[in-house]
Amino acid sequence: MKVNYASIITLLILLPHCMRVNQKKIFEPIQKQSKERINAKPQWRKTPDILQATEALTRGITLQDAISLGLNHNPKLQAHFEEIGIRKADLIQAGFYTNPHIESIFRIPKKDDDHTNIELSASFLLSDLWQVPLRKRVAQDNLEVKTYEIVTEILQLRKEIQLKYIICVHNQEYLQLVREITAVVETLKERIDYRYQFGYSTDLDKYFAESKLGEWRAKTIDAEATVRTAYIALHEILGGSISSQTITLLDTLPLVHLNRSQETLEDFALSSHPMVLIEQAKMARAKHSISYESSRIIDDVQLGIAYERDFEKGTSGIGPSFGLSVPLFNTNSGNIERARFEFKQAEKALYAQQLMILKNITTQYLTYQSYLEQIDWYNEHVLPPAMKAIEFSKEFFDRMQMSLIVFLETQIDLFQSKLKLLDLQHNALQQYIELEFAIGAQMSAIGR
Repeated sequence: MKVNYASIITLLILLPHCMRVNQKKIFEPIQKQSKERINAKPQWRKTPDILQATEALTRGITLQDAISLGLNHNPKLQAHFEEIGIRKADLIQAGFYTNPHIESIFRIPKKDDDHTNIELSASFLLSDLWQVPLRKRVAQDNLEVKTYEIVTEILQLRKEIQLKYIICVHNQEYLQLVREITAVVETLKERIDYRYQFGYSTDLDKYFAESKLGEWRAKTIDAEATVRTAYIALHEILGGSISSQTITLLDTLPLVHLNRSQETLEDFALSSHPMVLIEQAKMARAKHSISYESSRIIDDVQLGIAYERDFEKGTSGIGPSFGLSVPLFNTNSGNIERARFEFKQAEKALYAQQLMILKNITTQYLTYQSYLEQIDWYNEHVLPPAMKAIEFSKEFFDRMQMSLIVFLETQIDLFQSKLKLLDLQHNALQQYIELEFAIGAQMSAIGR
């Protein structure tokens, strides 16, 4: 049979390239998890594209647009994606067998010795046959742990994007209300100043109106700065350039009533939350580590072939060679015990994570429901009477039968109630976002 040495050499040259990490393939599980949990597929980019992210922000974005933009351009998350490549490379390396060992001794005769011989031996690490598969299982567990850790990072980033987006929306609406209040106070001050010329208003009315107008103008300045600061934070987290440039937000983010029971949310989280899956993967890794470290009690078992030839006598011989390290001093017991403690640690950490998840879901579920009830109360029992008070006071104000101060305070009270309602809506959205993070997925991904 003719041996094609050129093909063999080509195969040996290409073999290292075949072992390179397939970036797209190893990232698919993360994309799948992300799609199932939050309906968004992140992209693993070679380099951050700040310009593309900045241009997208100038066109106006919905909340889902912001989440997709952040998952694809946030530099911190993109750096985390590289860790999955590191773990995959470790898995590839763990699957390699030790290279064969070849050793030769050629004895050159000295002046008084005409004895010349050569010894040649070739061996491989026999213990690799049972150690490499165990080592690969540990490396596979490390890859699984890192996969769920990155999924957690994706959920964390989504939560932060949502919070910063709704802060921008809230601050925009807050600024608009403050400007409306300021305009109302300014109009009333002008009417007070006009009446003051004819003696229909007192100095107290005039000074009070000036004080209130100054107060709300100062609040307007503060609200404008707060909006700009919120824009900077949103630009940064989405991977754009650091800027206070206005971002057109296309979502008003209406509140939704929970249509799933607390028990349903808890069951889903305890079975599929990535933080739970991380600890379960760590437990599996520890079990496999115990097996791997136990296999290394006799760490070095070699099998090979040896050849020797004596040139003077013209004799030669060939035979098997065998060697092993005797576990007299190092029995690897320390590493075995370490793996056992790691298993116990992961087991306890899993229980702690489950308790934390249950606490967070319970707290945020109840808090969100409380905010919804307060919002309903404000809409039904606070704002309507306040608006009726405005109509009542306006009638008597126009007849000059009511102090301007009372009418001004009534107007301010109405806007204060609107601001309070706006804060309640913002707080409710925050709790809803935190609740989804505690569950480990958006509400639509959870079965009824």
